[in-house]
Formats: sequence, C-alpha cells, structure tokens
Amino acid sequence: MQKIIASSLIIAGFTSFSYAAERYDTTAFRTATKLCTSCHGTAFYQAKQIDDDDWEFYFNTPGKMEKMHQDEPKGLKAINSSLFKKRKKRLLKFFIANSKYSGAVNGCDANFCGTNH
Repeated sequence: MQKIIASSLIIAGFTSFSYAAERYDTTAFRTATKLCTSCHGTAFYQAKQIDDDDWEFYFNTPGKMEKMHQDEPKGLKAINSSLFKKRKKRLLKFFIANSKYSGAVNGCDANFCGTNH
C-alpha cells in the first residue's frame, strides 16, 4: 500500500514540476533562437517588439516576411528554410503568447536568461 501511495506522489510531483518548467513552447523558442536571434535578439525580446495583431499580419500575409527580409540574405535564407516553414504555426503562437501586450513576463530558466541582443 505504501508503495502505491509513494509511486502516486512521485508521479504527481514529476508531472507538476514538468508543467511548471515549460510555460512556453520550447520547440518554437529554440527555432526562433536558431533562425532569428543573430539579427533580432532573443526570442522573447523579438516577441515583445510588436503586438499580437502585427504578428498575425506578418505571418499570415503571403510574401510579407520575404519582402521585409529581401535585403537581408541571412534572414531570407532563414524564412525560406524548411525548419521555418515546418514550424511557422508554432512560431506564430509563441510570438503571440509572448507579444507586447500579452502580459507574459519571462525570467531566467534553463533556456533563457536576459535580453542580450
């Protein structure tokens, strides 16, 4: 009986710690870090630059992001990469969730600390 209770508590504790540790999409965060950080700063800093309506406009208007990055070969390459195209919807959700007026304030964790850009 004690083993069952102990196992249940361990599973519940692990689940709650896992949930608390990831308050945002780490896949989208790492994708934005890989593709965009060199020009735009950290993923959270980039997300805070504009509000959610602007993120939707830029992501959902065909050719808009390509036009904005036409003079930036590195940015254009990132936008046209298969990784960006594959994770575009996740990136949009991440940027909206962390946008200017979202109320999200992220501090230090294992993936991110500060706004070095």
